[in-house]
Amino acid sequence: MDKTLDRRRFVVGSAALTAAVAATGHLRLGALAQDENWPPVEGLEPLKVGWSTIYTTPSWMTETQNEIEAEVQRLTDLGAEIEFQVFDANGDTATQIAQIQTMIDQEYDICLLIAGSATALDQVVESAHAAGVIVVNWDSEVTTDQLTARINTDQHQWGNMTAQWLVDAIGGSGPILAINGPAGISVSEARWAGAKEIFDANPDVEIVGTANIEYNEAPALTEMESLLAAHPDVVGIWCQAGAHASAALKTLQAMGLPFVPITGENFNAFLLQWCDLVEDGFSSFATAQVNYMAVIALDLAILAKQGQEVPSRVNVPLPEITDDNVCEWANPDLPEDWYSIPEIPGPAERQAIIEEALVGGAAPEATPAG
Repeated sequence: MDKTLDRRRFVVGSAALTAAVAATGHLRLGALAQDENWPPVEGLEPLKVGWSTIYTTPSWMTETQNEIEAEVQRLTDLGAEIEFQVFDANGDTATQIAQIQTMIDQEYDICLLIAGSATALDQVVESAHAAGVIVVNWDSEVTTDQLTARINTDQHQWGNMTAQWLVDAIGGSGPILAINGPAGISVSEARWAGAKEIFDANPDVEIVGTANIEYNEAPALTEMESLLAAHPDVVGIWCQAGAHASAALKTLQAMGLPFVPITGENFNAFLLQWCDLVEDGFSSFATAQVNYMAVIALDLAILAKQGQEVPSRVNVPLPEITDDNVCEWANPDLPEDWYSIPEIPGPAERQAIIEEALVGGAAPEATPAG
């Protein structure tokens, strides 16, 4: 199987999305009937596009790079001339600042950005914007408004919905662990803010252990072993990331501890374990930070470069992964450390998401998996 092609399965002309968008009355219905020639690239001048990211090590970032490169290739096949470069800061904020400055100095047209710091990059992002660089920020955000657009899921809602599920699953009381991503990363901070809001409203839920862990399973396994050795009586584990959830579940099994409810993400190793254990009584709830935000970011940046009006913020709906549909998300044909997405929106659907954001409407519901 060609796993790259499998990851790039586009869903074109989804009846569910068409109905959702048509019901709003906002979009041109003809837009959803178009072919794959979007965004339009006829007459587009050659582009220099850079992706600035704090690191490329996690598999989620590798997938994201694959998604961008596949879209660059699709647009090239349509006639665009795009020079694409990845700027990997290897976890160092100062390096990321210097790399964005390099984009400015070398007159890049577009800077696609996943920020390693919510505040430290503000000045260089503002400089890029002032120099005419189209800056589109997604996933981990900067705080400055001096940029072209932001694209994200609602990270606060992520924390709210996963924490509320866990509170309900444990009956509103008992000791739990709370596992976050790296400190200072806006995605992690926003998810935790949403979760803490729910936990604070439920004082009988006691957080007995916390940790900030890189979004990788190896360090999470080490940390989870220590936390569960100190707190073997926890009744639930709130994890904001899939690698953390996978590590938590594996550690429970390795230590011979009973299953407890765990929240997670679409990390394939976790999904595969979860799917196998549903009939044994293991229960979880997860969502996904969808990689195709990167493709939406590139498409939007090209529209902006052409002088078209674009929204300053695009909200991409969060999917819900439950005991009932987890086996539709788990993918044995993909590596365990991959982030499985059963369906990826095609150009017409991405156009619908951008145009809905432009008119201020709610984003169309995500197409159900399966």
